[in-house]
Amino acid sequence: MDETRSAFTRLRGLLDGVAAPEGRAAIELHLGESRMAPPAVDVTPLADVDGWTRYPPLGGTAELRAAYSGWLQRRFTGRHSPHDLPIATEPTPGAKQALAVAIALAARERDAGAPAVIMPNPFYPTYRTAAAAAGARPVYYTLDTPDGVAPIAAAVEAAGGRAAAIILCTPGNPRGDILPAAAMGKVAEIAAAAGALLIVDEVYTDLALRRTPPGYLSLVAEEQGAPGRFLVVHSLSKRSAMPGLRSGFVAGDPATVAAYAAYNRSCGVSTPLPVTTVAARLWDDDDHIEGLRAALARNWQLADATLGGVYGYRRAEAGFFLWLPVADDEETAVGLWRDQGVRVMPGRYLAAETDDGTNPGAGHVRVALVHEATTMREGLTRLRHALLSSSSLRGPPREQRAGR
Repeated sequence: MDETRSAFTRLRGLLDGVAAPEGRAAIELHLGESRMAPPAVDVTPLADVDGWTRYPPLGGTAELRAAYSGWLQRRFTGRHSPHDLPIATEPTPGAKQALAVAIALAARERDAGAPAVIMPNPFYPTYRTAAAAAGARPVYYTLDTPDGVAPIAAAVEAAGGRAAAIILCTPGNPRGDILPAAAMGKVAEIAAAAGALLIVDEVYTDLALRRTPPGYLSLVAEEQGAPGRFLVVHSLSKRSAMPGLRSGFVAGDPATVAAYAAYNRSCGVSTPLPVTTVAARLWDDDDHIEGLRAALARNWQLADATLGGVYGYRRAEAGFFLWLPVADDEETAVGLWRDQGVRVMPGRYLAAETDDGTNPGAGHVRVALVHEATTMREGLTRLRHALLSSSSLRGPPREQRAGR
């Protein structure tokens, strides 16, 4: 089986021919598409016909760039305006394209062999797919604790001490862990020593409930600089529950952002004028985020109440993904769909097999807590019933049971 295929393609293949139970509405918990609450945004600018008849301005509008800077200062850089720091910004058509292009450009700078891209495992699947498309070699790390970055240093060493890029995802996907500022600083030093571009995926940064995640740009503001090249990715898909806008931006050192901008303005997709207007309003407005966080808190409270007694249940620090241990992730995904009409993502599809033959995602399912209360309560109740009624589904992975 080709493990570089999309996780969603693999899930469709797994469930192909498996019928959901009749008379029960299907509940999709495999996809991180927030349906918790309607976004509080005025979308009338999208009806601007004149805006759709014009080529989008390269680099976005002044209004959009001002909105980026305002949000960055409110959220990360404090008393320092981003304009006074070694930080540049550029619009992106969502986070996926920005990450793929950043990885490709970093890999292209290496002139010998297959360059290494250091990435987390489990991971957002675009990391691995983009590295493969760029002819790069993924080298994985798994952080057992968010502040223990030794596995990243070990991955760089395994790659020969040099890398094209090092990827951080904080808050993490799928586990929702938050890296402390000190840990990010250490990774920045590791990246600089390895000659690597540091790519920091922070698209879930506004979906934390108990503490505000530190951002890499805060370190840049505090240090008045950074030890090497960096690119931070943000998106309205998660922050504002507006994935259909395909709108985000990158912030990084001016040279790296200029390289991304040069590529995207020639070969990529610019943000349409009506979208820039809506996006600017969303980045300018923090109130709607409080509404989304309140809905997210409600879903986690439902999960606490419904699944608190299920083996291995743990509330994530941020985001809307529950990373739940099960006996066999593929078997659990099939059983939940066949018996309950609930679709979840097998963890092995979000991770890669390591040199010792293990897959750190196997034995887990990713459950997206993304629906309004009635649907979410029903989905979690079905999940609980399935896990507690079937000894073949619940509990630790079988490898742990066997002591392997």
